[in-house]
Amino acid sequence: MELEEDVRNDCLRMDQRKLREVIRFVNRYPSVEVGFEVADKESVSAGGIVNVRVQLEREDEDEEEQEIGPVIAPYFPKKKDEGWWIVVGDPETKTLLAIKRVTLQRKSTVKLDFVAPKAGHHTMKVYLMSDSYNGCDQELDMDLDVAEGESSEEEDDSMDEDEE
Repeated sequence: MELEEDVRNDCLRMDQRKLREVIRFVNRYPSVEVGFEVADKESVSAGGIVNVRVQLEREDEDEEEQEIGPVIAPYFPKKKDEGWWIVVGDPETKTLLAIKRVTLQRKSTVKLDFVAPKAGHHTMKVYLMSDSYNGCDQELDMDLDVAEGESSEEEDDSMDEDEE
């Protein structure tokens, strides 16, 4: 995809029609910038709700086109629009925390909520996965420091009273 035109043409050695198809596909192949932020990151407590805002921005060669058309998939039996999955997971516990399917034109902001895990430091993952293209999935680390939740302190107090 990064090759100069003359080098690419020399490597591929295709007729012009096939070469145009390759160029069309390469120009449509998605390059998506992913970013995220955790709302009130300093006040996350065990059992509380964590709000994550994920920002997506598609970078295309042909930015004049307003709308992204169907996937270039000549062997797929019908028209296929690309879809994306945003997933938040904890690889240490192999837990899926949040998932959402989105369609992406140029830019999108997606909000995901999940229940905070037990107190401590957690390195979770934010995944962006395509249902149409291989090789463009992304994963980002999301560090989260979770404080003790109020409910766990109340449970500890009630247990102490029961034991007395």
